[in-house]
Amino acid sequence: MIDNESSLRLKLLRFPPIIGVIYIHAYGTVIHYSGGSLGTADLNSLTNVIRILLSEGIARTAVPLFFLMSGYLFFATFHWSQQTYLNKILSRLRSLLIPFLFWNLAALAFIALAQAIPSIQPYFTGLGKKIAEYGLFDYVNAVFGLKGYPIAYHFWFIRDLMLLVLLAPALAAIVRFVPIPFFLAVYVCWVTESWPISMPAAVGVLFFSAGALCGVKGQSLFAFDRFAKLIYLAYVPLLIADVVWYEAWFNVYLHRTGLIVGVLAALCVTKQILRIPWLCKGLVALGGASFFVYAAHEPLLGIVRMLAFKYIPLDGAYTMLALYLGIPLLLVAVLVVCHRILSTLCPRPLSLITGGR
Repeated sequence: MIDNESSLRLKLLRFPPIIGVIYIHAYGTVIHYSGGSLGTADLNSLTNVIRILLSEGIARTAVPLFFLMSGYLFFATFHWSQQTYLNKILSRLRSLLIPFLFWNLAALAFIALAQAIPSIQPYFTGLGKKIAEYGLFDYVNAVFGLKGYPIAYHFWFIRDLMLLVLLAPALAAIVRFVPIPFFLAVYVCWVTESWPISMPAAVGVLFFSAGALCGVKGQSLFAFDRFAKLIYLAYVPLLIADVVWYEAWFNVYLHRTGLIVGVLAALCVTKQILRIPWLCKGLVALGGASFFVYAAHEPLLGIVRMLAFKYIPLDGAYTMLALYLGIPLLLVAVLVVCHRILSTLCPRPLSLITGGR
């Protein structure tokens, strides 16, 4: 069982990582399309440092954190039997599969429509086939990402999470009986980029399984609270080193090891947030919009950035930095308002496309 304080702290972690995901997707400063490119790669040092620090550093803890919490929540109240496992699978059909299908089909329809309009077609056409030229496998591949990302590319996380749910009994047995060899093997494959399968990704297997271990063993995700100061002291220099040696050959080892410490730091910091009532209340309230913001931010983010790069002069020293920092926050605010409106006007359809969240 999850105690009330842990449940509240998990709720605090629903919304901030979504902002992190959006900043990850806003990292690039050049957008390529079939007719050319928009934006600029000519950036000053401050802009580059801030982009790397936020998008490639702090924000990168979001995906591991979500996998960790998903694994923990799956097993924290789980008592193994065929019926309980079946019930878990059925509940994930609503919370994962239905939204996954809806948003990918919506993205497919939107891009197909955009490609049918000559004036904007180049901006929505890559180097591959147009959607109008797709065969049956192309459509299946676009929705499920059999050979890469699904067409709503950020939903690779949901796709991998669904696979991990199906693998949950095997993962539970492994982390119960041979946790150390398993975690070492997956960690090594992850940091050396030698993971042998395309999906689920190593990051998902590693952190979902870590959450599963805590759930299976009845351990709290917040058991490292007593080491919070040491974790913060370790994470800050790791984060700085990650930025300084961003392009170094060894950065992948430094970066991905730092993500583990960063996830622990994110878990620990919720303890401090509990002491700030207005912030705690605000994050819990925003948590209800988190999946909608995650699902709807693309292709909107790409469209807004494309329009900004096209019509705003980028010759100012810090224009790109202002766009990088401002566009994601503006988009988040708009989507939160949209979620509030939709939850009032059509709560049932909204619930369906957000998995009942």
